Amino acid sequence: MELLKRITIWFSIANGGDGSAHPRWFLTEEAAEDDQESDDEGWGESCTGSVETFEGSDIHKRAVINEENYKSKPPRDDDEDED
Repeated sequence: MELLKRITIWFSIANGGDGSAHPRWFLTEEAAEDDQESDDEGWGESCTGSVETFEGSDIHKRAVINEENYKSKPPRDDDEDED
């Protein structure tokens, strides 16, 4: 009997643009918070959190893809002066 490994996955809620909202899954809290901060739509308060799932689940697979995309993005320059 193979035991499933439980893992924590982080999410950032995104505006679907049509009145809907959906989660974007990440492996780290940092990635979810950065995704939330870089969202042009923005929310009144942070819409991040975590869920527990199993390694290899659809949510975990999507988090792996999103994390790879997050890591390949150039860093944001939050200290840049606005003109």
